Amino acid sequence: MKEEKAEKRDYRETLAYLFGLQRFGIKLGLANITALLKHLGDPHVGLPAVHIAGSNGKGSAAAFLTSMLRQAGYRVGLYTSPHLVDFSERIQVNGIPILTEKVVRFTEQIREMVAKMTKEGELWTPSDPHLLPKNFDPQKATITFFEFTTAMAFLHFRQEEVDVAVLEAGMGGRLDATNVIDPLLSLITSISLEHQQYLGKTLIQIAREKAGIIKPRRPLLTSARQPRVLSLFRQRCQELNSPFYAWQIDFSAKEPKPQVMHFKGRSHQWSELFLGLAGSHQVVNASLALAAVEVLMEAGFPVEERHLRKGLAEVKWPGRLELIGEHPRILLDGAHNPEATRIVRKALHKGFPRRRLILVLGIMADKEIPKMMANLVPLADRLILTRPRMDRAAPLDLLRTQASSFAKPTAEIADVGQAMEYALHEAGDEDLILVSGSLFTVGEARAFLASRGVILA
Repeated sequence: MKEEKAEKRDYRETLAYLFGLQRFGIKLGLANITALLKHLGDPHVGLPAVHIAGSNGKGSAAAFLTSMLRQAGYRVGLYTSPHLVDFSERIQVNGIPILTEKVVRFTEQIREMVAKMTKEGELWTPSDPHLLPKNFDPQKATITFFEFTTAMAFLHFRQEEVDVAVLEAGMGGRLDATNVIDPLLSLITSISLEHQQYLGKTLIQIAREKAGIIKPRRPLLTSARQPRVLSLFRQRCQELNSPFYAWQIDFSAKEPKPQVMHFKGRSHQWSELFLGLAGSHQVVNASLALAAVEVLMEAGFPVEERHLRKGLAEVKWPGRLELIGEHPRILLDGAHNPEATRIVRKALHKGFPRRRLILVLGIMADKEIPKMMANLVPLADRLILTRPRMDRAAPLDLLRTQASSFAKPTAEIADVGQAMEYALHEAGDEDLILVSGSLFTVGEARAFLASRGVILA
């Protein structure tokens, strides 16, 4: 019992340190992560990997791909962000999150190396003061939270001897910490305006940053649809002699009925494939994953049709049109930008019958709040504004101001758990509670529901 308590204390202290790194902000660039990984023995070098970037759908495509490869018997590492409930969800092998004691041990190892590199002046600090947090001391330069966790993922995957690692880029692609990898192939999902203060003000500028994950002679598959974006990707692939495969050109799919699709790839056709994730948009994400499997099969990773079918049907990806509970039902979706909220709106129109819709909404302050609200709030009969425990989360007064024009009955409850308690109290048996606006909001709602026994932790 004492050892268990000590282990939990060590894990809490470790997480406090890791999340404390977020005060150093976002420092795009590969210099620090490359130097750190070199000191750690370059655990990423030679790692068979699939690298995924994009604005929406990265996680779902990664989940579909990982599920199919696991069904085929491969040992698959998965690195995604953010987590919903616990940090360990970010780094998984065959669906099992990294053990807490490994998080503690790897953190100590990386922390010692970072201290040594800092002392010897090996860490790079941006020269632009606008990219640095307030009161930043150049003498205390360090790597960022995401760089640290990326290094941890590579160490874990090497130690676990995974057959394939599926890596989701955190932001952009070109200067994202995951871009140190030389993958078997790269995937780019849909492209929309996001993180404009870092990636660029226009769609093409953002697409150019995503295209930075394309590697020489490594195939690129994309589900992006804008002609100018596709032209940019095609040109970059030509420059690098990289095969280029695009949705609706080289692979496609149809949805004859909800959560069922027919797929047509470059060399295979599969019909009546059931998808374990709801929403028409998942047809595109599943198709991208299937097209990636075709490439992997050509690269020496055999996968049988039965593995594909079972992998697609049994995929799990919490917090994405995830329907739980009964009387009332609760729909969790971490839609975090206008495109994602449009997808949720479409899903609500096509399915999820209800008497009333009670919307629990918490959004990050740096998002396009008016556009996101315009997609969801008009559908709500009752609006509950909330704020996840994140510095980036929009304050209630900002959300109130943006929501006022919709003239919906509104409650403001800062704590997400208390907001869920209120929503459950307000909802009738035939009502639907939608929790959306951010994966951080969904994560805290999920933790609350787990504590109530509504959902398994």
